[in-house]
Amino acid sequence: MPGLSPISGARPRYIARSLKRASVTHNVSQPIMKQLIRMAGIALLVSLTFFRSALAQKTYALGIGGGIAVPVGKLSDTQKTGYNGTVALAIGVSELPIGVRFDGIYNMFPLRTTPAGGSTSSDLRIIGALGNLIYAFSGTSAKPYVVFGGGYYNVKIDAPGAKSESNFGVNAGLGATFGVGPVAMFFESRYHSIARKAAKGGAIQFVPVTLGLMF
Repeated sequence: MPGLSPISGARPRYIARSLKRASVTHNVSQPIMKQLIRMAGIALLVSLTFFRSALAQKTYALGIGGGIAVPVGKLSDTQKTGYNGTVALAIGVSELPIGVRFDGIYNMFPLRTTPAGGSTSSDLRIIGALGNLIYAFSGTSAKPYVVFGGGYYNVKIDAPGAKSESNFGVNAGLGATFGVGPVAMFFESRYHSIARKAAKGGAIQFVPVTLGLMF
C-alpha cells in the first residue's frame, strides 16, 4: 500500500532530520528484512488455513487490551513512550499447541521535544492490521506463548498538512495467558518493525506492552 511519507510537510521536517541523523546501527539490513517479510508472508498463509478450520469448529476467542508503547531505534530520537490499544481474534485447534491471531492495533507516541517556533503537537500515530502465528506452551494457571507475524501499518504525524504512509512490517514477541473465571487474561510484549526505504527515513521500530482479556 504505497503512500507518502508520514514525515512529509513543513512541520514534520524537524522529525525527518532527526530520524536521518540517527546511527546506522539502528537500521534493519535489507537481506534480514527480506527474510522477515518472507517468513511473515508464510505466517499469514498458514493463518488463513487455520481460520477456515477453526471457524467450522468454533474454537475462537475475541480479545481487547491496552498498555504502553515504547519507541525504539530512530523513533526514540523524536518520540517518547505513549500508549497502545489492541483488538484481537484468536483461533486455535484444541489438539494442537499452534494457533493464529488477527490483530487490529493502535499506537500513539507523543513528541519528545518541540523545536523553537514549531507547533505544540507532532504526535506520531501508528495503526495496523496483522496476522500472526502463536505457539502456546503447556501450563496450569499460566500458559506462556510466542507470537510472530506481519501485516500492514499506517503511520501519520499529527500535524497540519501531514500525509499518512502505509508499509508492510513484521512483529514478534512473548506473552502468557491466565485463566480468570470464564475469561482469560493475557500479558504480552512484542517488537514491531515497519519496512521503509532509507530515503524516507528507514525502518520504524517500537515495542508495545499490553494487558488484556480474551472472551
